[in-house]
Amino acid sequence: MPSAASSPWSLIKAHTTSLFERSNVRVAIAFWLLGLINNVLYVIILSAALDLVGPTIPKSLVLLFDVVPSFLLKLTAPYYIHVVPYRIRVILLVALSACGMLLIALTPSTVSPGLGQEPGIPSEREILLKMSGVVLASLGSGGGELSFLGLTSYYGPVSLAAWGSGTGGAGLIGAGAYVLATTSFGLSVRSSLLAFSTLPIIMLFSFFVILPGGLLRKSMHSYEAVEDQEHESEEYSRHEERDSSGLLGQPDEHDRTAATRYNSSPTVKHALRGLKSNLRRARGLILP
Repeated sequence: MPSAASSPWSLIKAHTTSLFERSNVRVAIAFWLLGLINNVLYVIILSAALDLVGPTIPKSLVLLFDVVPSFLLKLTAPYYIHVVPYRIRVILLVALSACGMLLIALTPSTVSPGLGQEPGIPSEREILLKMSGVVLASLGSGGGELSFLGLTSYYGPVSLAAWGSGTGGAGLIGAGAYVLATTSFGLSVRSSLLAFSTLPIIMLFSFFVILPGGLLRKSMHSYEAVEDQEHESEEYSRHEERDSSGLLGQPDEHDRTAATRYNSSPTVKHALRGLKSNLRRARGLILP
């Protein structure tokens, strides 16, 4: 009886000990930093909304340019992003985020001539350039969320918990860092954004240095396209139905046509057909 009563505690202790193994600690640190940096730029851009567009432009404009590109990327990228290896993908995402922040920070402050604007109110050109930087940072953040969440499937529940903790801390840390930089430290908005544009480098360090890469390389060799599995399942179901009709049952015209078309069609056409099918499924999830 004492052993039975203590067994839950021993299981909890063993599970806790396994979580703090060296490899798990590296995974947790890496994904916490990835989640933090991936979302902290989003928070910083929203915190600087008033300074980016001035008092006369609705602040929701910044939110719109910060959310819509990321949403569109998340909606379409799952159908083609697996073609890009993770190493190249992370470099591209870091470049997008850094270039977006640099474009926002380095855009010169100008005033539209001949409009009688007061000093300090951005011109249309300045707002357009800054919103272009917001779009780039949004694409980097959306692609990072899509990629790193998919990456957690290779590293277990510790990575997902660390990612969630990092993204949650990004709201507090991002807003607090911007306030401290512009008030306590006395930095200008431009200097603060320039300093924050270096944060994506931490993502490179987290992915290429801290995160153990052996498990990812091992898992990527076993990747199989979902479309092929679905096709095999459909073929298997049709064979089962045909077998149940008797040994003398003849295949119907649909089976003969589908098999001939599938075996004779080029790979590109087959991929496009699968993409169209996936897009129809995605549309069905949004539109009733």
